[in-house]
Amino acid sequence: MKRVAILTSGGDSPGMNAAIAGAVAAANSRGIEIIGIRNGYDGLLDEQFLPLSLGRVKGINSTGGTILGTSRSERFMMPEWRKRIPDILFSAGIDGLVVIGGNGSLRGAMELESMGIRTVGIPGTIDNDLGGTDFTLGFMTAVETAVKAVRRLTDVALSERGIFIVEVMGRNSGYIALFVAMATAADLVNVPERQMTNEEIAEKLRNVKDSAVVVWAEGCGDPGQLADLLKPAVKVPVAVARIGYLQRGGVPSTLDSFLGFTLGATALSTLAAGQHGVMIGIKSLEPVEVPYREAVRPNPLPGFLQENLLPLLDVR
Repeated sequence: MKRVAILTSGGDSPGMNAAIAGAVAAANSRGIEIIGIRNGYDGLLDEQFLPLSLGRVKGINSTGGTILGTSRSERFMMPEWRKRIPDILFSAGIDGLVVIGGNGSLRGAMELESMGIRTVGIPGTIDNDLGGTDFTLGFMTAVETAVKAVRRLTDVALSERGIFIVEVMGRNSGYIALFVAMATAADLVNVPERQMTNEEIAEKLRNVKDSAVVVWAEGCGDPGQLADLLKPAVKVPVAVARIGYLQRGGVPSTLDSFLGFTLGATALSTLAAGQHGVMIGIKSLEPVEVPYREAVRPNPLPGFLQENLLPLLDVR
């Protein structure tokens, strides 16, 4: 293997740059040329190639976002566009592709595998919703960002006496919400895996006389509806706060930088060794090869977390 490409796809997550740096370092040690592809699968279709070197990636381990840019490519979903990719890679002399992204990005890598392109994936998503890995890149940084916000809002709730419903990211997964709620001693948490109805939550909060904080995963719907239900039923102010895209930005945590570099280097080494069609996950801080079909399966909160921890977060 003489030349390998790498791209970042879907929503950006802290740690992607560290993964790029790790792949470049591993490629350099093996005498393999590595090419960055700008703007995800869209950039691949447009042949937006950027040669990478140790000098170009110096210091990016500690920076957020992705120096390659990212996208959600509608063209890539169309077979008539996707079928052009083998010729694009062959013409560029690219022997394999590292794909950093979440569920949709890895499904894209599966499609490329079915077309004869050797790929290895890296789990880059803050939602921690991929199978076969303890953590995905960006998850812990997103949690830390949300924890800081919830702690500040808790100060406001305690000072002004009110109910805050704080929405965090997590379309299909309650990992961020649960970690944040446990770290901040929130009064309630609502997650897609064990979603409560607005009426159930309102009943729990009906007798609040001073303050309460509810951590709400975005996959549970619009928290504004709960606020509308609560306002006429309680005697304290009710507010909704959405942390939003702040969770995707910022300097990656030490863990995400470590995981990113480790997974990037391992992905490159895996391709160089002739292995492909897998995502490189992390188990007990060691890289593991996870078949794509296992990686893209839903990864809900483990049963012991649902059964043992969620019940502890209840209005007292």
